[in-house]
Amino acid sequence: MIKEIFKMLKSIKKELGKIINVNNLFTKKNKSNPSKDVSVDDYWGTHTVNSVPFESASQSFEYLEWRFNQYPKFKELMDLYGDHKDQTVLDYGCGPGNDLVGFLTSTSAAKVIGVDISSKALNLSKQRLNLHQVDPQRFELIQTSDSSSVIYLPDSSIDYIYCEGVLHHTSYPEELLKEFFRILKPNSNSVIMVYNRDSLWFHLYTAYIKRIIENRFLDIDIETAFSKNTDGENCPISRCYHSDTFVNMCESAGFETDFVGGYLSLHELNCLKEYKELAISDPRLGEEHRNFLANLTVGELGYPMFQGKHAGIGGVYKLSKYN
Repeated sequence: MIKEIFKMLKSIKKELGKIINVNNLFTKKNKSNPSKDVSVDDYWGTHTVNSVPFESASQSFEYLEWRFNQYPKFKELMDLYGDHKDQTVLDYGCGPGNDLVGFLTSTSAAKVIGVDISSKALNLSKQRLNLHQVDPQRFELIQTSDSSSVIYLPDSSIDYIYCEGVLHHTSYPEELLKEFFRILKPNSNSVIMVYNRDSLWFHLYTAYIKRIIENRFLDIDIETAFSKNTDGENCPISRCYHSDTFVNMCESAGFETDFVGGYLSLHELNCLKEYKELAISDPRLGEEHRNFLANLTVGELGYPMFQGKHAGIGGVYKLSKYN
């Protein structure tokens, strides 16, 4: 069956640069929760991040720099963009093409594949790559669905997998990690960002500012409150992970995994400056959250650290597949 899929995909990829919708070919679905599957696709189809098309390549580059400035340590922890000479790179959950542009204009990658559930995001990606005059032979855009845990790429066909801010929104992250392991070549690497529970966003912004200062989300548990305080209150899935939990998930899929820290947002840093001491001294804030804030240390450039790692929302993990 998988070989038949690859043959069909190959037959329609003679003109690269087109958007391939694998859902129109084969959709191997997990049937356990179809209603949630649909809502995830629908939500991200209408809540595409940065959905206004760029007018020029220079404007597109300016946005990339703005994004790096908004999220301190993002570029460094995510290893953007490297060399990747002659490699095939997969950007899983590519959105409107921020890092497709980065990999295709800043590296020597032979090919970059962008996968996303949103046709709107993929069309924005294509338009943006055309602005940068990227050779269509160097990229491929594939539309998938949250209802499918299959990635329609051959075994050991990818040199590097990049997945930023995506798995915590999916219905089947464990199955997708197994697929990452299947399609990644031996002795190759991946970098993944999922939301970090040991973060200022969780313990200060959600637990203190939203729940205590603003009296929001009081009738739900803290994890659910966090999920409503990231990508919109109606976002169907938005998880955060303790580093040990996510490392175990990755290792169960076959990877050797290291947690390298959580990149920060300027919003978190502003919250820390204004509310840290108030939160630590406020008895209404739970002990777990006050202990987290009290045990923060100061690292390079004055950024907050927790247990030796940067304490931002963007939890970054380096994964390796060995023979």
